[in-house]
Amino acid sequence: MKKDCLLPISTFKFDNEAFIKDTEEGIYVSKLVGDGNLIGSFDNANCVFKLLQNTVERFPTRPFLGRRSSPKGPYEWVNYKQAYETVLLCGSGLLHMTSAASVTSKCVGLYATNCPEWLMLELGCWAYGLVAVPLYDTLGIDAMKHICNETELAVVMCDTPKRARCLLSNRSCLPHLRTIVIISADGDLSKLREEAEGQIKIILFEELLSLGEEHLEEPAPLGEDGLIVICYTSGTTGTPKGAMIQNKTMLAIISATSAVLGEGTVSEADIHLSFLPLAHIYEQYVEVFILYIGAKVGFYSGNIMALREDMQVLKPTIFTAVPRILYRIYDALSDKVSKSKFKRYLLDLAIREKLKCIDKQIYNQDTIWDKLIFSKIRRQFGGSIRMCLISSAPIAPSVLRFTRALFSCPVLEGYGCTETCGPLSMSVAGDLKGGHVGAPVPSVEVKLADVPEMSLVASRDNKGEICVRGRSCITAYFKSPEKTAELIDKDGWLHTGDVGVWTNRSLKIVDRCKNIFKLSQGEYVAPEKVEMVYRESRYVAQVFVDGDTMNSFPVAIVVPEQELLEKALVTAAKENSSTKIANGTKSRLSNGHGVGTGTATAAGLVSDEKSERSFEDLCKDPCAKSFLLSEFKRLGDAAGLKGFEKVKNIYLSWRPFSIENKMLTPTLKAARSIIRGFYAKELSALYTALPEPIKP
Repeated sequence: MKKDCLLPISTFKFDNEAFIKDTEEGIYVSKLVGDGNLIGSFDNANCVFKLLQNTVERFPTRPFLGRRSSPKGPYEWVNYKQAYETVLLCGSGLLHMTSAASVTSKCVGLYATNCPEWLMLELGCWAYGLVAVPLYDTLGIDAMKHICNETELAVVMCDTPKRARCLLSNRSCLPHLRTIVIISADGDLSKLREEAEGQIKIILFEELLSLGEEHLEEPAPLGEDGLIVICYTSGTTGTPKGAMIQNKTMLAIISATSAVLGEGTVSEADIHLSFLPLAHIYEQYVEVFILYIGAKVGFYSGNIMALREDMQVLKPTIFTAVPRILYRIYDALSDKVSKSKFKRYLLDLAIREKLKCIDKQIYNQDTIWDKLIFSKIRRQFGGSIRMCLISSAPIAPSVLRFTRALFSCPVLEGYGCTETCGPLSMSVAGDLKGGHVGAPVPSVEVKLADVPEMSLVASRDNKGEICVRGRSCITAYFKSPEKTAELIDKDGWLHTGDVGVWTNRSLKIVDRCKNIFKLSQGEYVAPEKVEMVYRESRYVAQVFVDGDTMNSFPVAIVVPEQELLEKALVTAAKENSSTKIANGTKSRLSNGHGVGTGTATAAGLVSDEKSERSFEDLCKDPCAKSFLLSEFKRLGDAAGLKGFEKVKNIYLSWRPFSIENKMLTPTLKAARSIIRGFYAKELSALYTALPEPIKP
């Protein structure tokens, strides 16, 4: 077999339909469970730290944690035994500091970008019964002060002087803080200590290790009920809530994931790139799974713009992706072929033929289509990816098909939340249906609950709020019984706040309960469903759909893809024909497999060529608005949106939604209340100044 060929899919399981455990209540479980007990434990480990010890015994000299010491340098590794020794020094040093200072709280803060020290310090906490509390910039300073005080943080590790100063400048509001451990002071240590004015001790990470060496203790991890992480949710409004992750919670999801993937799917030979924030539970779950199987974790350089370069050097085999990254890859390739009908046809044919191969249960990276198109793109991502895990948000079916064709490997979609310690459902290799997030993982059971405010009866409508119960779910929020009671009902069901449906016994996410809005005629609209359809256009970077009970139709705020939209309007001006624009466009929803043509017509689409104009000027161009409205009409029709679901007016914005302007949450979800408030005036105007109807 050639180097670029993968094993047949016969090594993977792909029977992904859930098992109906209770028809009366509508409770579904994994087929791996059936009528039996939920999966969620290990015979040889009662805590996560024991998983690490087991792996160190099996693979002491295997590389574990890697980083690049310079922007152009190779990855340098520490093996499992070396990392384990550092973990014990970290934990012993922390234990001595907290004991010497007579600190009552067992919580330790981690305020840093992904790096080996982050993971080793967390594992050090777990080795000695301490609790890790991740912090991150996008929480905002008020939320961070709340977390530090609620958990009574006495010790916080920071990676840079900037983050250390963020804490120092607010030390009057942080009465419990005693010590800041800094990974790299960049020659600024003396100045930082001066700024601390003796109130807070500043030490280097190396000093923590020395302290641990002087006061080395035998590991004393907590048992399965022991608390290991308090992971604060990054909700769009209100005070953050601390999800209490116990040893048994993490063990359950690791055990369940292993069962879903099956033997031989992943192994110690695999390599994972750590770039999704470790402050979020998803990346922590992934990295615990990696250490469980004895594989490698390579950390990105800290610059997301250099991610491809990191991947080219590291050559990861497992790619944990978010849809936004995959959209960018897809759009970039589509733009390159958009000017040539032959190239468009060739890409469409390549995707179709690759999917035929995958449909026959074979993943082959050495076809003619790989040589012509896909292998060149794969090399930009290291050329070794053999499994792709998608999380965070739904992905368009056409982009999912493209991703499968591109990487020619299993592409799994997962769904979960902080409170489920990772995925509560997951598709499996070989399941090519798409548009769903699989069956429940075998550590939980799932049902749909009625949503009275939406007139949804789960047993009647096969639609309702997704509720989950089981071994990988948290049992409480930290110091918040009221919020816990809102989350978990009297029967132990955790209410996710998401609306879902069962399709072929797989779970499909419709929207958030609180996101769905009611129109004046009484119809309900799920905005994320509609947004996903309109995001299919390559001319759209971001879209926010909104509506209310005072109006009979939805409207939208749209952030265009500046360069692509400008090119389309310039082409229209040169050709002086709106229909030619439509015939030359590509849509992610164009046909079953990727690139194709559309048929959009609208009066007045011709625009003067303004190649040097600003993004703001482009957004204010009426021709740009008309063009996108015609795109939306075509896409809405093709997707089968109901009349009341289709937006009737849009506002083009030159301000992208971002974490920095608070319009995206740290997990890249739309902060809907923030967006709605910021664009309140524009949204209101969209109902009163309707554009001319688009001609069919």
